[in-house]
Amino acid sequence: MTYFENTGIKDEISTDSNIPASYLKRVGATIVDILIWILAFAPSITLFVVGLVQSIEDADVVLTEDEVFEITTSGAATELWIVAWLLALVAIIWSLWYFGYRQGKTGLTPGKKVAGTKLIHIETGEPPGGAKGLGRSIIPSALGAFSSGIYQLIDYLWPLWDDKNQRLTDKMFSTQVVLNQGSKGAQGVSLESGTTDRSDSLSGSNQGPLGDDPIIS
Repeated sequence: MTYFENTGIKDEISTDSNIPASYLKRVGATIVDILIWILAFAPSITLFVVGLVQSIEDADVVLTEDEVFEITTSGAATELWIVAWLLALVAIIWSLWYFGYRQGKTGLTPGKKVAGTKLIHIETGEPPGGAKGLGRSIIPSALGAFSSGIYQLIDYLWPLWDDKNQRLTDKMFSTQVVLNQGSKGAQGVSLESGTTDRSDSLSGSNQGPLGDDPIIS
């Protein structure tokens, strides 16, 4: 927080709305987004399971001359699997756009709206842009695939001890998740845990009543 002296009349405090969001708020937002992500894949998962059941019911086990078992499935099961894979592909493209590109353009996801947080570029305070949002969505999965999920585990735990509450991926793309002061989720929350220095410096200012800081408000 920056202070300006006003020639002895009164002190004016610059408004800093970019307060890092607490870890609990980020977890709450992630849970909401994961539920929406699961719903997007629900049709393809359902069709795949139906196709699997159909294939089991219609399977023919044949013993060949070499005494090798061959299992043949019906054409209906194969068609269901093809449709399931196509729907899964659509869901993947949609999720990359919605949680990647669109989040980069707006700084928001459904989970972030509920939790009262937003994604910003740490230097400008504005949404980082579609390219950064998309990269921020793809890179953790790519690095996680190469590291058997170790990178993702460290990435999601990193804000617990980082002074700016950033993930490793946030540092990579110069992004940060902060309180969205204009949202309902952040109303009544002027300070987050880990910002006691702001509390001390603002003790003489008129902040209004402080509210609770739930995971999702």
